[in-house]
Order: sequence, then structure tokens, then C-alpha cells
Amino acid sequence: MNRRWQWLSAHLLALALLLLVAGCITIGQQFRPEAVELIKAGQTTDQDVLKLFGNPVRTGLAEDGAREWTYAHYKASAFGAFEGRDLVVKFNADGSVKSFSYHTTDPNESLVKAK
Repeated sequence: MNRRWQWLSAHLLALALLLLVAGCITIGQQFRPEAVELIKAGQTTDQDVLKLFGNPVRTGLAEDGAREWTYAHYKASAFGAFEGRDLVVKFNADGSVKSFSYHTTDPNESLVKAK
């Protein structure tokens, strides 16, 4: 009976750990939110953005035809916690930043606090 209990305990523990790990999901790649403040429309280039943030997780075209790069990092758990941030950078034809938008779920981040 003792051996059977050990086998059952080990399998239950493994199952609990598997459920705990499977209960979390991460999408995208982390990026430094403080680097967003370094982006200046008309001055920062696509090469500068690559140096600051690396390769985007998604690229595309905006409705006005401008190139757009998206950086995103989302993390969710089975227990209801959700964290996320994303940055969308829009470029002019010459490669300079046309505009950008940044969003986060963290209301305490200095970028989103009222100044």
C-alpha cells in the first residue's frame, strides 16, 4: 500500500504542476517601455526603432499605406491575472517615424501617468 501511495502522490503532484504551468500563457516578446520615450516623430528612423526594440512581432500597412510595426507582450494566467503592453509605430516613406501609440495594463507606469 505504501508503494502505491507513493506512486499516486508522485503522479498527482506532476498533474498539479502541469496544470499550474499550463494555466499561464505569454504572447510576444518583452520590450523596454522606458525606450518608448526616446521615439520622436520625424526624427527617429526605422533603424533606430530596430536598435531600441529589436524585430517587431507583427508588420503591416496602415489604411493610409504607411508601414506599421507592432511590438507586444501579453501574459495571462488561469487565475485571472492579465498583463500587457503594446507599441505600434507608423513610418513615413523615408523611414522616419510618422506616429506611434503605446498601451499598457499597468496604470502605474510613468508613461501613462498624468503629467
